[in-house]
Amino acid sequence: MYKILLSIFAIIFSSVNAGHKCLWIHGKVICHKDSTKNINVEIRAYDRDGISIAQIIDPDDLMAITFTNEDGTFTLDGCGDDHDWIPGIMNDPEPYLQILHYCNNENGDVVRMPLKRIFAPDSYDLGTIDLDIKEVNAANLTKN
Repeated sequence: MYKILLSIFAIIFSSVNAGHKCLWIHGKVICHKDSTKNINVEIRAYDRDGISIAQIIDPDDLMAITFTNEDGTFTLDGCGDDHDWIPGIMNDPEPYLQILHYCNNENGDVVRMPLKRIFAPDSYDLGTIDLDIKEVNAANLTKN
């Protein structure tokens, strides 16, 4: 009986694949209050995994990290994997950005924004992110 159960689990888990996808993102951040704070803004791309209590077991995966240039521009590329727990149903990464900046607060602010599921070979032009706005989201981005 033990060998039969072990064989069944081996078959199930060997058929579980992973959705491997990569991001190519470029954009710009701007701090109108103090343009010197446009440089070295930390930008990270994560793959959202578990929700609520599941975050303890399966935390979000870091896909990429970069820092802005002197003019606030950045490029970011990285990959993420999500396991396809149900055979035949693709489970692609669910990317989001985390931006750490010091535009409005000397202790730093963290902005999280979801990303569209645009994966390589396509690139994602994020436009300009205004860090002076209290709540940055896709609705208040400007395209270059």
